[in-house]
Amino acid sequence: MSASTLFLSQRDVILAGGLDMKETLKAVESGFKAHGTGRYVQPPKTNLRKGPPGSPQASQGLIMAMPGYLSGEPEILGLKWVLAMTENPVKYGLPRSSSLIILNDPDTGLPIVIMEGTIINATRTGAATGVGAKYLARPRATVMGLVGAGPQGRAQVLGVAAAVSSLAEVRIFDLNAARAGALAGELMESTGLGVKVASSAREAARDADIVATATIAGEPYLEAEWLAPGAFYADVAANDATPGVYLRAGKVITDDWEQMKRHGAGTLLEMYRRGEVGDDRIYCDFGKIVAGEKPGRERDEETIVFKHIGMAVTELPEAYRIYRNAVSREIGTVLALWDKPIWV
Repeated sequence: MSASTLFLSQRDVILAGGLDMKETLKAVESGFKAHGTGRYVQPPKTNLRKGPPGSPQASQGLIMAMPGYLSGEPEILGLKWVLAMTENPVKYGLPRSSSLIILNDPDTGLPIVIMEGTIINATRTGAATGVGAKYLARPRATVMGLVGAGPQGRAQVLGVAAAVSSLAEVRIFDLNAARAGALAGELMESTGLGVKVASSAREAARDADIVATATIAGEPYLEAEWLAPGAFYADVAANDATPGVYLRAGKVITDDWEQMKRHGAGTLLEMYRRGEVGDDRIYCDFGKIVAGEKPGRERDEETIVFKHIGMAVTELPEAYRIYRNAVSREIGTVLALWDKPIWV
């Protein structure tokens, strides 16, 4: 019996709807709901380091495998292989992060699609913040502050803009002011929002309803005092927030706290490992809120931190959406695995 798989390039992923943030939000929300209701299997991430043990992640890059399975309809089984190499943009003119995603037939185990995953990696993270804002930001939130004007910063704004209809203004800060200005212009054109460049991280965050940080900072800089009462803060990096952010928040919510304790890096995990915070500092995993098992925001003045580092069970529904679109639109290249298997 012959077997084949579909290959989707980055261009194919775009043609199959990879930049449709509204649909990405739906797929990612479905993954959070599956997580909250226990309809998943998600082994710990396999984390490979290039350098010697103990050397900083920023100097050696991130190499990681993320397998996962979601039960129900549809069943989704797959793996993301992702690498984030710090020197890529400057040294090689390449994106810092790249990835491949493989989806498998849940019955036969054969690969049904292999796709370039860099766009999904970015949009899924932005959508996770967008879904978080939908459930956890104050109603009628209008102002967003962003620190970090790279590809992930762009995705953060696009995710929030697609999820929060009341959003009107975005303030962006980046150490590279020219990059911040370029992103501001791009976002004004693509979203219709009022977007301006802030002179500092503090100015970007001050009095904002929604704050997101997406940098590769080596030292924490975001102070708790910068967050207005009732702010929703999406912490998608490792070292951006100072300890006070977690200690003073009304609620600290994670995507998967148990997985984060195994794999996570940065301020919150260092505090946990030093015994400065315990499991009781984590209100819950976000999926419990999406599934309706825990309340989210309970008071307007409640400051909420959403710490998410990425999960296979939110990535794979988005990859599956792209795959189904590609099949229906006849996008991609079919690759033969074999005409007849050599051994059975």
